[in-house]
Amino acid sequence: MINSTSKKLKLSAGIPRTSERAKELICKTFEDLLLGKASWSNSLNAPEAIESQVNKVLISSNISYRDALVIQFAFWLAVGSTVNIQIRQEGGRGVSKWFGEFLSSKHIRAVKDAFQNIGKNTDQLARGNDEYFDSILLWGSNPDRSFEEIQDAFHFCCLQIAANARPILGMPALNRGALTFGRVSGLLSRLYATPSSGAYEQYSIAALLHAVIEQQGLATFRVETKNLNASDKSSRSAGDIQILLGNRVVEALEVTANDWTEKLIGAEKTIRDNDLSRLTIVATGVNAASDSLINRLKELSLDLSVLEVNSFASSLVSALTRQGRASAINRLYELLDRYQPKVEVVNQFVMLIDELELSEK
Repeated sequence: MINSTSKKLKLSAGIPRTSERAKELICKTFEDLLLGKASWSNSLNAPEAIESQVNKVLISSNISYRDALVIQFAFWLAVGSTVNIQIRQEGGRGVSKWFGEFLSSKHIRAVKDAFQNIGKNTDQLARGNDEYFDSILLWGSNPDRSFEEIQDAFHFCCLQIAANARPILGMPALNRGALTFGRVSGLLSRLYATPSSGAYEQYSIAALLHAVIEQQGLATFRVETKNLNASDKSSRSAGDIQILLGNRVVEALEVTANDWTEKLIGAEKTIRDNDLSRLTIVATGVNAASDSLINRLKELSLDLSVLEVNSFASSLVSALTRQGRASAINRLYELLDRYQPKVEVVNQFVMLIDELELSEK
């Protein structure tokens, strides 16, 4: 005789959890929108009762509330009946983390985990921190709400978010056989000759260092970088690129496409404030000033290295296998997409990969 618990497990084995159904609903809705298959999107408005509040949340600088609305509406629709969406649903944190990654993969600005920001230690989401968000959740938790009303609100939020997707070219599959030292170094040289406000310089070095550490199997180390226009102070970092062991910064690099001497200002304070033994500056135009550079550095008591970006990048490329070089190029694409705002900077990189025949045909 099968006990009742085992029978229930067997009966429910093929039924996706509510959180999985919510994810599937979000995924399909955005895929349809981005592929132009959402016929319902042609003349859609948010329900009149909450239209102004929804628009306020959608344009807020705190996009955690925007993402949380989509997730809460998706849970309501996944259950198929009324749900108190003022409360974070079971499995909501997992969906929130997935949603952040999903939006980023679609080139849409996102946070890593909306509920980490607005509901970390509580499942109560309507807490008086955003009156418009709270009023929408109250409206949606009314048992008189119809499926069509919640669906329209969900669709409207997704539609407005999807409209912010950047028209970025996808990363092509790389032909690893073509990733020789000469050809990858040639790719980087072409990038450095292309104006990018320093994006190619900063993110290529970060990507190469990431690949070197990955190739060496140094799992306890990680490479971090920051938004292109963020200052070290605002980002609370020791440099444009940091190598960390746990939470401790062990190396810091400043990368610039401008005059490298500008980076000397404040170098001593950076080393002292972050308890560093040394600091590395990576810049263009260093080789042309080799003699004067050495003389200037000899006068300093700091352990300060100044390296030419092209030669430093090439030395890192030489340390990588072709698999490692593929990892670095893919990582560079991710960093350009995530940390700098210009679509053309990403697309020029992708087109150059194809032009130099580094992608699979």
